[in-house]
Amino acid sequence: MATIEEAYAVAIDHHQAGRLDEAAVIYRRILDADPEQAHAAHLLGIVAGQRGRHGEAVALIGAAVARDGLNTDFLGNLGAALKAAGRYDEAIRHFARALALEPAARGVPGNLGSALAADGRIGEAVPWLRRAAALDPAHFETLLNLGIALRDAGRFDEAETALEAAKALRPDHPHPVCELAVLKLALGEFEEGLALYERRWDYTGQSAAVSGKPVWRGEDIAGRTILLYYEQGLGDTLQFVRYAPLLADRGARVLLIVQPELRRLLASVRGIDRLATYDDAAALPRFDLCCPLMSLPFAFGTRIDGIPSGVPYITPPPDLVAAWAERLGWSQTGDSAGQRPLRVGFVWSGNPRRHDPTSHAMDRRRSVPFALMEPLLSVPGIAAVSLQVGDAAEQARAAVAAGRLTDPMAGVTDFADTAAIAAHLDLVITVDTSVAHLAAAIGRPVWMLSRSDACWRWFRGRDDSPWYPTMRLYRQDSPGDWGPVMARLGHDLAAAAARDQNCAEALSRKARPG
Repeated sequence: MATIEEAYAVAIDHHQAGRLDEAAVIYRRILDADPEQAHAAHLLGIVAGQRGRHGEAVALIGAAVARDGLNTDFLGNLGAALKAAGRYDEAIRHFARALALEPAARGVPGNLGSALAADGRIGEAVPWLRRAAALDPAHFETLLNLGIALRDAGRFDEAETALEAAKALRPDHPHPVCELAVLKLALGEFEEGLALYERRWDYTGQSAAVSGKPVWRGEDIAGRTILLYYEQGLGDTLQFVRYAPLLADRGARVLLIVQPELRRLLASVRGIDRLATYDDAAALPRFDLCCPLMSLPFAFGTRIDGIPSGVPYITPPPDLVAAWAERLGWSQTGDSAGQRPLRVGFVWSGNPRRHDPTSHAMDRRRSVPFALMEPLLSVPGIAAVSLQVGDAAEQARAAVAAGRLTDPMAGVTDFADTAAIAAHLDLVITVDTSVAHLAAAIGRPVWMLSRSDACWRWFRGRDDSPWYPTMRLYRQDSPGDWGPVMARLGHDLAAAAARDQNCAEALSRKARPG
């Protein structure tokens, strides 16, 4: 019978060769024979992490730490498993424990830095990532994470240097290229940024082509049929569907695959011949070319001073607009003097996407608690309307019950309903979520709260948006600090409501393009 040492040797040989099943069987046998074998629990946890079973990895490596809390390998790998599971606070604590025991613990400074960055603590992350890069200047992941953190901190020259260094280490790896693309786009350098952004398909391992048809890259398209399709979020679809009419203007027949929530609304977009979702895409006509929506700016050769920004380019169904006016008692424009309060829509939270730790962390940075937005409801001269969906809507239950906030969202079935409600609003105040795109695309004035590490599409150092002429940006000055943003919003909302007795019409006139 093999000794435990011999069993470990065989298992580790399997593990290092990538034979995870074989390794796991042996680690499990060792652990079953002796539950105090911390190394077996630790290594079995690493296998679970490599398989993407992060909760299982945390439990197993956590058991190893419980048996030997001074082992810095155990602590570091538990931190890594917690980070992969999106449990950043706990990960940070375990990395810190490992470093307290062994200040130069291998790989821990870089992991601590990336966990801090994922938790939105960019200022704290950069020094740790710099320390990790100094310890190992040729470590690809460290340089990549350092570049991303520096970019999110607004230190673009340093970020580009780090990302270029990562790219030089792994010239065929698409990740640093995609991050460089985001950096260039955030700076408005569209020619280079959009070209680099096309490498995102290498990163996902997918192809932009559909049904073997070539991807349209800007060539003459008159008389041909093109299939456009969404690839990312609802807001992205709403933003980039603006290019569909431009294709029709060039003589193309345009087919479009969209998310089910957008199908009814986007039927209003000029130039789209047929709409479908992926469930019924097989019924679409034959097509000659295809293009994902987010590749259209590249195919059109868009530059920051030539963004197609005419609004509205989406129109909610008129019968639905009228039905919601009746439903909400908004059929009358005002009192006997023709006056009414400013109708303001509010959204304070995005989709939390808890299944994806990276997206969930980003949502926590872009969303605000309703309690921070609630004081705006008390601004004299406004009528507050919730456009919030999901669990976050529950945060406003008391305000709705008190009559301080109207919440029509229980009757909403898709974005056509939301757009029909928004069509009656004079202003929408929202975090960076799909409603910001929706309201701006139908031409409503939008005040958008933007986190400090803003999405590239909002650029840097601007309070307007070349994409949307009716949008105003309210940016965080420092990560996580919404206080000054809410103060500016409160001041500006009060001024807008008081500007004119018929303040709704005054604001609408100001925000109207042209």
